[in-house]
Amino acid sequence: MDKSIMAQSVVYGLRQNLSLVGQQYSWCSSIFFFGYLAVQPLTGFLMNRIPLGRFVAITSLGWAIVVLCTAGAYNFSGLMAARFFLGMAEGCISPAYVLITGMWYKKDEIPRRTTIWFAANGLAVILQALISYGIGHIVGTGVATWKWFFIIFGLASLVLSAVLFYFMPNSPLDAKFLNEEEKMVAVERLRDNRTGVGNREFKRHQLIEALKEPLVYYNFFFAILVVVPNSGVSFFGALIIEGFGYDAFVSSLLLMPYGAVMCIGLPLAGYITSKYPNTRCINQFATAFPAIIGSALVFYLRADNQAGRLAGFYLTAFSNATLPLQFASMNSNTAGHTKRSITNAIMFLGYATGFIIGPQFFLTSEAPVYQTGFRTMLITFTLLTAAPVGMYAYLTWQNSKRDAAVMHSGGENVYTENEEFLDLTDREQIHFRYAK
Repeated sequence: MDKSIMAQSVVYGLRQNLSLVGQQYSWCSSIFFFGYLAVQPLTGFLMNRIPLGRFVAITSLGWAIVVLCTAGAYNFSGLMAARFFLGMAEGCISPAYVLITGMWYKKDEIPRRTTIWFAANGLAVILQALISYGIGHIVGTGVATWKWFFIIFGLASLVLSAVLFYFMPNSPLDAKFLNEEEKMVAVERLRDNRTGVGNREFKRHQLIEALKEPLVYYNFFFAILVVVPNSGVSFFGALIIEGFGYDAFVSSLLLMPYGAVMCIGLPLAGYITSKYPNTRCINQFATAFPAIIGSALVFYLRADNQAGRLAGFYLTAFSNATLPLQFASMNSNTAGHTKRSITNAIMFLGYATGFIIGPQFFLTSEAPVYQTGFRTMLITFTLLTAAPVGMYAYLTWQNSKRDAAVMHSGGENVYTENEEFLDLTDREQIHFRYAK
């Protein structure tokens, strides 16, 4: 919630109080992800060296401090600085959670778990809308209303960082809530993943392999396609709804159905993907397609058709399922701890790049219609719908090649005991098969 509270606080005086003009608000949105980008090379390295539980707790503490400091901004430069450092904090946290998910769950469980924790973004939208409605009524305190958003959410983040420090395990092997037998079961059940559990040794050959891997660059560009259109909702959602003809308070509340669509759509997509193997790409196609219809409705319907444009706006929420499904695919289809850390970091480079680019299409001069923004949404949602079709064909071809290689090896590719835990890459394991 604290990442996106700027989008709520903007309708309660942030832009006026800090004298933001022109594209300055858009740049305050984009600068967050310059910080995100800047820290990614370091993140990939640190996640390979520092226990993940401690890494997440420390970066969460930094996150909370920056959110609190944002309330002290009094001009464009101050807000830009705070947003940059907040971006650095999230640039550490999000990739870590993707790796943690892969460390605890089997291949067929990862899509469901990833979409569930990603659906928390939808729950955050709902809770934030309600909390924002309440915060919006804090007046006459001597502190500007928009500042209370950062004070309240910053304190909540501070409490969460303490909880993470005491309870977040580094891996199944040191989880305090598991006994020794349960720890062994937690590790053994991951054997079929063939991705290992964790290894702090940095392996140069895995770095080189990651940089040559086509799937790594697909992940990068796929993340951009997801994020560019959805960044408009993240940073301009309340302003877009306000442009439909609603006041600030109602605009905050009308974001709740958008969050509800995410809370329902994402876990449903994850459940179907887990129940029916090799349907990740199919479900990405199915959840991206409604967004094309939704953005077209917002863009082409008449301004006085509030209900139709709102319905279209909510339809775009389904596309959020495509990103956690891609996180799940990245987790399942990349073996070798160093290679996974690098692949993860590069995918989040794409994620950050999309958020830098996206807000710039929502031009202040075009408010409240944002023609350029919605044209961009139509184009990117169309490409996002087509991409999984090509990836399904590519992964099918890769698996067929591996099947043929094993069949014609004449016993040369012999299974090595416990090779699933030897920190080998997917390219080094002829028995590895890609989830599609």
